[in-house]
Amino acid sequence: MCGFAGLVNFNDDPVDERRLGAMLAAVEHRGPDGRGTSVRGRVGLVHARLAVIDLLSGQQPMSLAAAGATGSGGAAAVAARSGPLRLVFNGEIYNHRSLRKKLSRRGDVFTSDHSDTEVLLHGYRRWGPELPKHLDGMFAFALVDDEAGTVLLCRDRVGLKPLYIARDPGGRGIAFGSTVAAVTAGGPERRLNPAALRTYLRFGYTFEQSIVSGVEELPPASTLLISAGGGLDAATYWRPPPLSKSSTEIGLLQGLREVLGEAVSRRLEADVPLGCFLSGGVDSSLVAALAQAKLAEAGAGPLRTFSVAMPAAAYDETSHAETVAAHLGVEHTTLPCRPGDAIEDLHLLMRQSGEPTADSSLLPQYWLAREARAHIKVAISGDGGDELFGGYDRYRAMRVLHRNAAWIGRIPASLFPGGEQKSRLARLQRLATAGREPAAEGRRYASMIELFGPPSLGLLLPDAGPRGRRHDDVDDPLPLALSSPGLPGWPAGEAEGHDQPVHSAMRWDFQYYLPHEVLRKVDRASMAVALEVRCPLLDRAVSDLAGHVPPHLLMPRNRPKGLLRRLAAEHLPAAIVKRRKQGFAVPIGHWMRGELKDALADHLASPGLAALGIDTAVARTFFDEHQAELADHTHRLFALLQLSIFAEQRGAG
Repeated sequence: MCGFAGLVNFNDDPVDERRLGAMLAAVEHRGPDGRGTSVRGRVGLVHARLAVIDLLSGQQPMSLAAAGATGSGGAAAVAARSGPLRLVFNGEIYNHRSLRKKLSRRGDVFTSDHSDTEVLLHGYRRWGPELPKHLDGMFAFALVDDEAGTVLLCRDRVGLKPLYIARDPGGRGIAFGSTVAAVTAGGPERRLNPAALRTYLRFGYTFEQSIVSGVEELPPASTLLISAGGGLDAATYWRPPPLSKSSTEIGLLQGLREVLGEAVSRRLEADVPLGCFLSGGVDSSLVAALAQAKLAEAGAGPLRTFSVAMPAAAYDETSHAETVAAHLGVEHTTLPCRPGDAIEDLHLLMRQSGEPTADSSLLPQYWLAREARAHIKVAISGDGGDELFGGYDRYRAMRVLHRNAAWIGRIPASLFPGGEQKSRLARLQRLATAGREPAAEGRRYASMIELFGPPSLGLLLPDAGPRGRRHDDVDDPLPLALSSPGLPGWPAGEAEGHDQPVHSAMRWDFQYYLPHEVLRKVDRASMAVALEVRCPLLDRAVSDLAGHVPPHLLMPRNRPKGLLRRLAAEHLPAAIVKRRKQGFAVPIGHWMRGELKDALADHLASPGLAALGIDTAVARTFFDEHQAELADHTHRLFALLQLSIFAEQRGAG
C-alpha cells in the first residue's frame, strides 16, 4: 500500500522535476517507509512506500533491468532499477504467488523473494495490456514501457485503490496519481468544475469527475493506455456478471462459504503486524470469525481486533464487539474515541486528498485508523457487505415503493411538520405514482439518496439557472445509470417484478456509491495514517458470486443480508446475527448544536463558500433549522462544511 504520481509529456520537453517533487510531497503521508523517483525521457515517476510484503525487495519505482533510478531505503539499489519497463504500484496482489509460479514455469526469472510488485512487471511482459485480467487484488498502477513509448494506467475491479488523472490545460501532457492533491501539486492553477460542484451538493460525491476542473478519476475495472503522441485508449476489462436464474440458496450458501473463506485467507498474508476492525455488526464479525479460524488452522493467532468506543450510547457498538470477541477468542482492543479538534482533522484530511467528501463517517473512520495504527500496519474490514448482499434499508424501500405506490400517494402532508419534509413527501408521492418504468425507478432512488434535491439546490446555487442547472452542466448520472439499457455492464431487465428496482439500485450502488463514496472515504481515512485496509467481502470471487444472486435470495421476506446472515449463523451468536444494522458514525449532528456550533456557523458564512456560488443566507437557513431542531440537516451541513474547508484551502474568496 503506497502513494504514487507521475508526469507524461506529449512533446520533447524535459519532465518538470520540480513539479514531480511537489507531487511526491503530496503522497508522502501514504508511504513512510521509502521514497523513489525515476525520470527518463518524457515520463517521470515518484513513489512513497508503505512496506507490507517483501520488506527488503519491494522498493519502487521498480523495473526489470540493472541500475539507474534514485531511491531511498536499504533495497534501493536492488529494486529501483532502470530498464525498459518501469512501474509504480499501490495495493496488494493476492494471487501473486500463484502468478509467480506460472510465470516461472514459462521461463521468467525473479530477483525478489516474494514481491508482488515484481510479479506485475513480469506479468506485463508476458500478457501486455491483458495483465489486469489475471490479477486478484486491490490495485492502482502506472506501468511505463520505454521501448514502446507507452504508459498503462490501471485500476482494480471495484475501485478499492484510487487513481486520478489531470490533463494539462494546453494539451501538453497528463499528470496521474493517488490523490487529487498529488495530480495538481506544482501544476497550473485550475478552476472549479461547476457541474461537479452541483453533483457534489446533490449526491455528496462527484462520481468520476472531480470538483477541480480537468481532473478525473480512472473508473474501476478500467485501463488507460497513453501513447507517445498523446493518444489515449481507454478500455474496460471486467463487468459485473449477470443474474443467475437457476441459483438455489443452498448452492449459493456453499459457494459463499468457500469463496469468502479463501478471500479472508489470502488477506492474512503480511510481513508486518495485522489485525481486524470489529464493530459487532454482521459483516465485520463474520470476517473476524473466518480470519480467526484460518489463523487457528495454521497454528497462529489469536487474531487482534479493534473497535472504537463512541462518546454517545446511541452510536456506541462496544458491547456488541466485545460479545463477538469473547465468543471468538480473539485479542480485542477497544480504542478510545479521541476526536480532539474535528475541524482541524478535517483540514488535515482535505489537504491530503485535495477535494471534499460529504460522508461524515470519514471522521470516525480516521480516528479508528489513527488509534489502530499504533498497533498494526494492516487492517481487515467488513466493507462491501451492504452493497453486495442487500444491507441497506433503501433497497427494501425500493421494493416497498414499487409494490405500494398507490397508497403512498394518499399519505396526508399534515403528518409531516417541517416544510422541507413536506416538500420531500410531495416529491416522493409524485415519484411513487410516476410509473414503474426504469426511468421512474431511477428518480425514486435519487430521492432517497440525494442531499439537496432540485428545489433546495436551486436555492443554494441561485446562479445555476432553472432547477439548479448550470448551462454547461451534464445530464444527471443517476437517472441515466438506472434507466439506460445500454449502460455498459448494467443490463436492464435481469430481475423480475418487485425485484427489478432492487436489482437496479444495488447495481447502481456497486458501480457508483461504493467506489466514489464508501471506498474513497476508507482510503482517505486509513492512508492518512499509512494504514492498509483490506476488504475480503469485495474479493473478485465473492463479488462475482454476489452478482449472480437474485435479490429475493439476498433479502428473503424483505430482510437484509439473508445469505450473509445464513453464513454468519454458523460462526456467531444469534443475537449478533439478528442485529439491526447500525451505521459507523459519531453524533456530529449533536456536536453541530454544541461544541462545533460556532465553527460551523463561521464556515457557512465564509467568503470562500460564497465565492463558489453558494448562497450563504440559504446555508444559514439550514443551520438555523438544525439548531432549532426543526429538521435534522446533519448530512447537508457536513457537506457544506467540507466545501467551505475546500474553498478556504484553495484560497477562494
